[in-house]
Amino acid sequence: MTEMIAQESINELVDRFYDKLTKEQYFIELFSKREVNVENLKNRQREFLYKLANTEAANEHTNRVNRSHAFQMSREGAEVWMNTMVETIRELEIEEEAKTMLIEKIQYLLKNLLHK
Repeated sequence: MTEMIAQESINELVDRFYDKLTKEQYFIELFSKREVNVENLKNRQREFLYKLANTEAANEHTNRVNRSHAFQMSREGAEVWMNTMVETIRELEIEEEAKTMLIEKIQYLLKNLLHK
């Protein structure tokens, strides 16, 4: 596996992303209602995003995403999530090609999740 994005950059992405997301009203309510342990969620996201960033095809990860999402996310929530993720990826100090690739893979997976 060729490393496009280092684990250190993924860790930074996840930390920044959840710092922002946990300030969004939709996710404050959702995480509270579902009693989400944000630290566990961050740990899973670090592992998942590293694998996603450093493998060829996003579709390899579709089943895992569908299995790990026990609840439906509203379109509003998905939009907030994706906009926050894109904003955070764009802030990273990594190559533009790697940013674009990661954003495209995440958009592909989110689109599939919303249509299941």
